[in-house]
Amino acid sequence: MILNHVDLQVSNVNAARAFFEVYFGFRCMYQRGEQIAILEDEGGFCFGVSNLRNGPPPIYPPDFHVGFVLKDTRQVREIYSRIREAGVDIKFDLQEAGPNLAFQCLGPDAIPVEVRAPLKSVPQRDATPAAP
Repeated sequence: MILNHVDLQVSNVNAARAFFEVYFGFRCMYQRGEQIAILEDEGGFCFGVSNLRNGPPPIYPPDFHVGFVLKDTRQVREIYSRIREAGVDIKFDLQEAGPNLAFQCLGPDAIPVEVRAPLKSVPQRDATPAAP
């Protein structure tokens, strides 16, 4: 089974849609007014941003984030530069974070977004599911 859909609660669907389209290459596949937008990335991941009940801005838990794991650090540096130049708020600056080069920015409603890539080529590990 593959996780291929997530929906984030936001207060402004249009702002969230634009953020993920402009900075992260998502395409809008469907939008219903200011209630919901369904976005898709180049790999087919279905990402919804919604405010179906006209709710206030959500408060995300302190360690919550959505993220992009890229293949190389050059891509991370390019996105970081583009986001900084656009004046997007940064949660933590570009840095070595464990085996990765990473940063986090804040999207609309202070959605924490992490972008990272391995510092070195890391062999793939077995993805055997943990026992329940």
